[in-house]
Amino acid sequence: MNGYIEEKNSETSIQRALLDGRGAFLGFLVKRLRNRADAEDVLQEFCIRVLARKDQLRDVERMDAWLYAILRSTMNDHYRKTTRHSRLAVAVAREPQELVADAPVQMARPCTCPSRLLTELRPIDAKLIRRIDFGEDDRGMVAADMGLNRNALAVRLHRARAALRPHYSPSRLGGALEAG
Repeated sequence: MNGYIEEKNSETSIQRALLDGRGAFLGFLVKRLRNRADAEDVLQEFCIRVLARKDQLRDVERMDAWLYAILRSTMNDHYRKTTRHSRLAVAVAREPQELVADAPVQMARPCTCPSRLLTELRPIDAKLIRRIDFGEDDRGMVAADMGLNRNALAVRLHRARAALRPHYSPSRLGGALEAG
């Protein structure tokens, strides 16, 4: 029973520390992020993480250090996420507009370029890749048709893909792309 009381007191102490330190945490974030809206978002994520990890607090006396470690980690995750979004935005901005406008049509049409490379494989391997990867046939049905169990089919498919891999280079695909 005493452990339950200590756990409850620890949880209450954490909640109290979050409430009492909100201004300091927000100030810390605004100073580093230079954007109040982003700081509020990070603060919210920080509070969620603290409450989710409350069991990891070993010593209530070191709560401030523990809280700021989680705050810095949350802020660094925000930086990484922002950097990823920025790189994506730059990459999308570099795309020619005619490709961007045509993207839904292109995405609806399955790519058949690699199917030309299947001629390099044994007929049984090519058929297997055509049925499962291009035709999206059910693996159970393909296995039954071939008289195999699912594990044996998985091994054969793995080997067929491995046999295709050396033929699947950008220069070979470029030719396939231009031809199709």
